[in-house]
Amino acid sequence: IKETDTYIKFWNNFGSVIKEGLYEFNDYHDKILPLLRFQTSESEDYISLDNYLSKMKSDQKEIYYFANTDKEHIKNSPQLETFIANNIPVLFMTDAVDEFWLQNVEKFKEKYFKSITKGKVDLSKIKIKRDKKNNKKNNLKINDLINVLKKELEDKISSVIISDRLTKSPILLVADESSMDINMEKLMKIHNKSTPESKKILEINPDHPMIIKLSETLTKINHKKLSNLLLDQANILDGNTLSNPRNYIESLTDLFIKN
Repeated sequence: IKETDTYIKFWNNFGSVIKEGLYEFNDYHDKILPLLRFQTSESEDYISLDNYLSKMKSDQKEIYYFANTDKEHIKNSPQLETFIANNIPVLFMTDAVDEFWLQNVEKFKEKYFKSITKGKVDLSKIKIKRDKKNNKKNNLKINDLINVLKKELEDKISSVIISDRLTKSPILLVADESSMDINMEKLMKIHNKSTPESKKILEINPDHPMIIKLSETLTKINHKKLSNLLLDQANILDGNTLSNPRNYIESLTDLFIKN
């Protein structure tokens, strides 16, 4: 235990420097990777990649991670909901260098690294099966809501889909599989203000009371205001600053007054 504590103190001081070796010296990847330590969605205790592999579900094919330099944002993000609910550990990548070495290191011991904020995350084989609350009528209404969002937000997002990630929150944004990861894009913008913003995928939780309620009142509300309101909510949950917070408050107030 004493040796572990000593190494963690060393890691906290020099871990980011060690990770730079993964970015700069590709010949040493196999020697450096076992040295890495991460906090996870399960605990603030640091674990190695070998420890992570020992915690993986039997049908789990990938090493899931969440990259963001703000650890508090990670801990409170809706991106983690289904992983926590299903006891699937997620590595917290909180150093800026993480996004860069991950571009060079695709896997560890034949298990590929997978960002939970980018593209589709297939948990169908390892999720706890739950009874779906929505009946056929509700599903049709949810589809109507999705079509409205796609139409009204076509210039701002790439798609709208039913989420496999959400269990508590109503909505979230994820990066497209072929695009830059959300955190990587934020880091690039810090260094280069002209970095273009890629269109994100909007995921909705069909079991959330707010989403169900909105889908049932589509004929009574302004579709454009509704769509922009939900997009603003997704941006807030992602830790983004709204370009027009006044419009958000006005739309929110208008929705409450009329419904």
